[in-house]
Amino acid sequence: MKKKIFIVAIWIIALYILKQFHLLSLDMSVLKEFLSGNCKYAMLLFIALWIVRLFMLIPGATLMFLGGICFNPLLGFILSMVGMVLSETLVYIFSRVFSSERINQYLESKHPQLKTLLETYSYKFLALGIICPIAPSDAICFLAAAVGIKYPTYILTIIISNIPLMILYSIIEISLSESLVGIVLIIISFVLIAIVSIKIWNNLKQMQKI
Repeated sequence: MKKKIFIVAIWIIALYILKQFHLLSLDMSVLKEFLSGNCKYAMLLFIALWIVRLFMLIPGATLMFLGGICFNPLLGFILSMVGMVLSETLVYIFSRVFSSERINQYLESKHPQLKTLLETYSYKFLALGIICPIAPSDAICFLAAAVGIKYPTYILTIIISNIPLMILYSIIEISLSESLVGIVLIIISFVLIAIVSIKIWNNLKQMQKI
């Protein structure tokens, strides 16, 4: 209960800060004007959100979408990639340095098959966990470090696996303003990636039960 209250308090503070900087306006022209006049601060705030997202329970996909809306495609892609690398590096460091048997047991009890699947398929399962929308990606990243996947393999897998989704998120703003066809194609791409990755995810979990 205390944890939920703490998270709600953080969100309230974050919303208040965004309101003070006029980032909650639904008028995209106002938001674009603010970003163009405060580009450095907006980029720093965006990276900061990536760093603290785990404590605020912000999904990485949400920030990728935000980057695609607020910045031009190339800048949004670069900022999302930098933020994602920093975020998942913190997960790796925390897992290797600060994790305890109690935390590992908690994750294993909550997601009993993940550790075994990581030990069996290594970075391949890590990649699937990042792509699949129903997978607990942060828990998988944490356990990937715990089972001994080396950092270069870990971070390279995360980067490569996120590139297709980041590209789609980065061009969302262009698609919204340019054509309905672009929006439809992006939606279809997301749906296809989701269907294929969920099917593979379920197949692996079923195989693990056998």
